[in-house]
Amino acid sequence: MITSQKQLTAAREKVRLLQEGLAAPPAAGTPAILVDAARGQVEEMIAEIEAEIREYETLQEMNADEFKIESLDDLMDAPIRYRLANKMTIEEFAHKVGIHSRQIAWYETQRYRNLTTSTLLKILDKLGIQISGRVRMSA
Repeated sequence: MITSQKQLTAAREKVRLLQEGLAAPPAAGTPAILVDAARGQVEEMIAEIEAEIREYETLQEMNADEFKIESLDDLMDAPIRYRLANKMTIEEFAHKVGIHSRQIAWYETQRYRNLTTSTLLKILDKLGIQISGRVRMSA
């Protein structure tokens, strides 16, 4: 997940370099099967990065009061999505939730996978985020 303009710029540059690599002719004597496999991997990587770029740009353009949460991963990304949709810096966000900005930056690099449940609940509460939904049981 892209969380800053700096990361966005780097992601765009990475896509540009990967596309240049795709346009370049393969090394002489490289078996076609390897060329095709490598091309497929690079195209998949480009698609993943472009999806992250679109998500970041969408969050920056919206003023969302509601996000769809369909998984635990979505829940853990909610603070980042909130910050981006509200065009807040990490410092502004940290002030709002009462946690040091360095700690928030670290949480974001880990996509909030490294904090306690009580800290996550504190952040969600300070942001006024309410969660509703359902749990599906598989047979």
